[in-house]
Amino acid sequence: MKANYNLAKRKDPQTKTVKWYAVPASKGAMDTDETARMAVADTTLSKGEFKHVMEVASEKLLPLLLSGISVSIGDLGRLRLSFGSVGVEDMNDFDPTTMIKSAKLVFSPSKALKDAIAGATFELEGIIEDGVKYGSKNSYLKAKGLLPPDEGEEETDSPSEI
Repeated sequence: MKANYNLAKRKDPQTKTVKWYAVPASKGAMDTDETARMAVADTTLSKGEFKHVMEVASEKLLPLLLSGISVSIGDLGRLRLSFGSVGVEDMNDFDPTTMIKSAKLVFSPSKALKDAIAGATFELEGIIEDGVKYGSKNSYLKAKGLLPPDEGEEETDSPSEI
């Protein structure tokens, strides 16, 4: 399976020098209606039925997660509650309202999802510099004057603000 990426200039956290880094190509997000429409495309379920099931599942799963039960999300993986805390010498000194920190949900991908990601091939989608996305490496090089004007003529993409 193919995964798209962009190259973007970022500061190296250790050396503070600017380097090119691969970043996942982001193409937005799907809202609930779009997700439901896609999920039921090849089924006999209606979009409304799917949305209702997701609403009920959310209502039922949240209390389970908070109680400490790990919840399976189909073939995608599992969700579980995680947090850290401050330690105390005497258990009577523990105050959960101030000492439990960084509560979050942790997603653990299934073997199938891990395998899909491990087997992904990566394809350059574009170059991002100073908030401008260039549709290809050639269009970036051409815009920066690093490629002769007659090279890469087959590409008609132009930079766009991101």
